[in-house]
Amino acid sequence: MAELIAKRSQHLTDLLERAKPRHEPEVEEAGRSLKESRPAMPSPMLDIMFRSGKVRSFSYAYLSEIEFEPGDTLTLKFTSGAVVIIEGRGLERHRSQVRLHRADYIQENTESELALAADGVSQVEAIYITEAD
Repeated sequence: MAELIAKRSQHLTDLLERAKPRHEPEVEEAGRSLKESRPAMPSPMLDIMFRSGKVRSFSYAYLSEIEFEPGDTLTLKFTSGAVVIIEGRGLERHRSQVRLHRADYIQENTESELALAADGVSQVEAIYITEAD
C-alpha cells in the first residue's frame, strides 16, 4: 500500500512539473531581478517640522484621533500618548490630508512666511508636542 501511495505521489509531482508554464531563461531572470529590486513598502509616517529645522516623525499606524477646532487648531492624538497641537490659519486642508494619511509633513512657517502669506493660504503658526506621563 505504501508503495502505491509513493508511486501516486511521484506521478502527481511529475504531472504538476510538466504543467508549469515555461518561459525563456531571459524572462525567468527578469522576473527574479524585478522581485529583488522592488523596494520594501515603507511604513507611512507624518513628519512634524519645526522652524528650527528639528523634525519629528510619527507613524500613521498609531494615530488614533484627529480633532479640528475652527479658529484654527488641529490636534493629533497618538496611541503612544503623544499629542501634537498645531495652531494657525486655514488648517482644514491639513486636517483632510492627515485624515486620509496623505500628508507627508506639517511644517511650522517661519516669521517671514507668515508675514508674506496671502489670505486663504494655510499657515502653521505654532506646533506643540506633549508626551504621556
